[in-house]
Order: sequence, then C-alpha cells, then structure tokens
Amino acid sequence: MSDYSNSDLGRAPDPSTPTLQTFARAGRQRLSGGGWEAAKRICFLIFLVLVMLIPLSMVESVVEERGWRKQEVAAEIGEQWGPEQVVSGPALVVPYDYVETRSLADGKTESTTRTRYLVFTPDHTTITASAKVEKRYKSIYEVPVYAADLVIAGNFASLDPAPHGVAPAQVKWQAASLVLGVSGIRAVKSASLEAARASRTIEAGMLPYHPFADGIYAPVPLSPTLGAAPGGFDFSFTLALNGRDSLSFQPLGRQTEVRLASDWPHPSFTGTPLPDTRDIRADGFTAKYAISHIATGAPLSWRAEEFKLDPARVTTFGIGLVEPGDVHQQTDRIVKYGVLVVGLTFGTIFVAGLLKRDRVHLVQYLLIGAALSLFYLLLLSLAEQMDFALAYLIASLVDIAIVAWYAAATIRRLLGAAVGAILAALHGYMYVLLQMESYALLSGTIGLFVVLVLVMYVTRKVDWFALGQEPKEAAA
Repeated sequence: MSDYSNSDLGRAPDPSTPTLQTFARAGRQRLSGGGWEAAKRICFLIFLVLVMLIPLSMVESVVEERGWRKQEVAAEIGEQWGPEQVVSGPALVVPYDYVETRSLADGKTESTTRTRYLVFTPDHTTITASAKVEKRYKSIYEVPVYAADLVIAGNFASLDPAPHGVAPAQVKWQAASLVLGVSGIRAVKSASLEAARASRTIEAGMLPYHPFADGIYAPVPLSPTLGAAPGGFDFSFTLALNGRDSLSFQPLGRQTEVRLASDWPHPSFTGTPLPDTRDIRADGFTAKYAISHIATGAPLSWRAEEFKLDPARVTTFGIGLVEPGDVHQQTDRIVKYGVLVVGLTFGTIFVAGLLKRDRVHLVQYLLIGAALSLFYLLLLSLAEQMDFALAYLIASLVDIAIVAWYAAATIRRLLGAAVGAILAALHGYMYVLLQMESYALLSGTIGLFVVLVLVMYVTRKVDWFALGQEPKEAAA
C-alpha cells in the first residue's frame, strides 16, 4: 500500500523535509570547508617541495661531475709528478744451486743443477720519512702533492739457509742482491745504498725472482763468512721520491720502526696498525710506529719458489693527505640539506599566507624555488675560483636578496623581510654544520626540533577548519 494518497499530489512540499538538492549543497559545503581546504593546501605545499627535488638533484649531479673531473686531473698530475707511493721491504735475495735428479728409461739417473733463490728479511729496520707538501695546479683545480725523503736503515743478522734444506756450500753469497719495493719507480728522484760498509750501485726494475713487482735493487756481494756470520751486515737506503695523496709502507723483518713527519696539518692515518704515538699541529705532524714480524703477514725468510708475497695480505700502513676544505665535498654536503632549506622557506610563505590570508600562486613558489636551487650552483662556481668561505658569503647574500625582494614585491613587504631573515639564518646554520664533523648530525637534529617547535608555536591559534570560509563579519 502506498504511503501517499491522491490528495498529496497537489500539496506543496514541506520545507523541513530534506531533498536531493539539500544533500548536494551540504556535501559541497563539507568539501569546501576548512578541514578539506587545509588538507588541500598542505598537499599542495608537499607537492611543491617534492617538485624542487628535481632541480636539486640536477645541481647535485653537476657537483659530482665536477668532483670526478678533479679526480681525473689529480690522476693526470699523478702521472706527471708521482702516484700514491707504497714502499715495501727491504729484502735480501741470494741464489743457490739446486740439484734436480730424474730417472731415465734405462734405469740410470740424470742430475741437473738449477739456480733457485732464498729471500731473507732484516732483523731490525728503521724507516725515517719526511714529506714536504705543495700544491700543483691545472686549470681551476689544485692537487696536493709531496716530495718525500726516506732513510731506510737496518741490519741483517745471521743468514742461515739450513732451515730451508739448503747447505751452506750451495749458497752463492757473491751474487746476493738487496731489493726494495717502490710502487711508483718513475717518481724516484734519487737513490743510494750503503751495505756491508761499502757503497752499492742502484739498479732500477725488478727481476723475475725478486719478491716485489716493482722497485730498485743493488748487487751486494757477500763473502761466505760474512753471510753466515752471527753479526750479519748493516745497510742504509737513502731515497727521494715524489707522490700524491698517500705514502704507505709494507714492512718486512723481525722488527720495524717507522717515524713519519710532514708539514701537512691534516693527515689521515691509513691501514693497520695505527701509529703508537702521533702529534698533529697547525704546522704539520709526526707519527711513530713499531711493527713486529708477527703482524707483517710474511715469514722471516723463505724459498722464492715456495712463497710469494701477496700485497693484499701484507701489512700496509701510512698517511693520506686529506683536504678538509675541498669545495666539491663541502658543496655536496650542503646540497643534501637543500630540500630542508626549500621546505622551510616554502613553509614560511605558507604559514604567513594562512595568518595574513595572502594568496600565493604556483608560479611564485616555483620562481622562489628556482632561486634557492641556483644558490648551490652559484656557490660551486664561485668556490672553484676563490676561498670557500668567501664564495659561500657571496652566494648567500645574492640568494637572500633575490628571494626577499621577490617575496616583498609580489606578496607582502613584511613577508619579504621575514623570508630574508629566515633564509639568512638557514644559510648561517648550514655553514656552521659544514664546519662540524663529529657533531653535525646532532646539531642538525636539534635544529630541526627547534624549527618544528617554532612552527607549532606560530600556528597554535590557527583555526584549520575555518580555512576557505568567509569571515563571520563578511558573511553577516
């Protein structure tokens, strides 16, 4: 049975009864209400910040490309001046006669005498190295290089071939040679050797039976009595070589002591072990090492055909020349904070728009974001030509002036001043973070918390549900 009678057909509808138009109007009011309007604006702000990741990533790619180019220049200078140097050894190589016997088909035997080699390491070695650092330039790039003077002195004690199954009569002490490994032999400026109380002639290159891939050696003829004597003999290498980036050592022998000194105030101690003592000053550093044969990764003596030195397993230690003011590293670090700078700048404009009911167009946001992104490109291009601190100051002033002027001219004068002040504080804070190493993460995190608290304080009285609605006075 129908709920409506025939008399209802001509009756006017009750105004209090909801209709489809009423529901639609209410839905539109809810969609355009404050809560939804605030959500739309915040999503718009997040979208803009994410869009700015595109130019920031492009700037970061430029910074990486310039850094790679500097590495290529450093490699080119290294080819001309000297590579990363690794000094190994020294070691004494002594040939001996080895009789090889084989059976013939008729039951007889045939003996063949072949030459094989024994390798002995020093009983005690002292390495004194002094490196003077200077900078070489190519185009707009500068690369630190060094000229090192080394004195490698020590003593070979009793040279006993018996543990290797070699009789003293088989050993050819007169054909012994003292070898020293040097990775960049072309960068050796001078070398001399005094061994067994006599000056020796240095030869370049390594023979196939030598334990090192490249280096220098000198014939050191020994008498059978000297070679087997308990006191052994003393030696002293004097070496002058060029190099870049690092100077490392691969010691051999029972006990090695190394003393390093340089006028470079930013050393990086590499490898194992670390120095026993070190003194880093503004005018340079000194460091001392003491290494026993247990830690070297090599025996005290061996047959050349039975053991081969593996550079990857032999103990290697030394110093690296660190450039704390490298413009590409610092610019790369600060570009990583770029999204934070963009987000806080956009957030300032966004909050000011809420409080003052200013309307900011998408184009205005994008132009301000472009100015913020170009700051990093300007910083890099200036820092490659001048001191980083001065380049940062100039780039910051230019960026602050452009953004503050545009915000004042197109949105509100007071907003321009506020954005300029906040941007100046951000650039100053970013520079302070660059100077920190151990506390950069802690300081950055505390700064973010401070910014968050400030945003919460400024927007504490904002009625987010009233956004998009007309003021009550205007509605009345």
